[in-house]
Amino acid sequence: MNIKLVLPYRTMLDQPVDKITAPGTEGSFQVLPKHIDVVWSLQPGILTLTKNNQDEYYAIQQGTLVKEGDAVVVSTFQAVKGESLEKLHESLMESVQKQDEKEKKAREALVKLETDTIRRFMEIES
Repeated sequence: MNIKLVLPYRTMLDQPVDKITAPGTEGSFQVLPKHIDVVWSLQPGILTLTKNNQDEYYAIQQGTLVKEGDAVVVSTFQAVKGESLEKLHESLMESVQKQDEKEKKAREALVKLETDTIRRFMEIES
């Protein structure tokens, strides 16, 4: 079967796999080629793709998995690839740190904008 991992801004992955293990909202589940067509809701967790007894790991946010025939589409807001669970953990930590830095810069910019706006209103009143 073929899996597509789709993010809001790009297709991250499009390749054949033998087995998919996904974090469903009702618990982890596996998808094999002869499974019936179905739609699952996903929760944040680890998506494991197996091909030729080799595993690839992706940390994903919530999303959906749709299986139709031999095509599987996973749609999620964010995904991070790791070659092993340890490397995935490292990648996630880096991603969280980068996100924290972006949020800090955004908060600083917002505070500056609010301060400038208040100062300008005070100048107008004077």
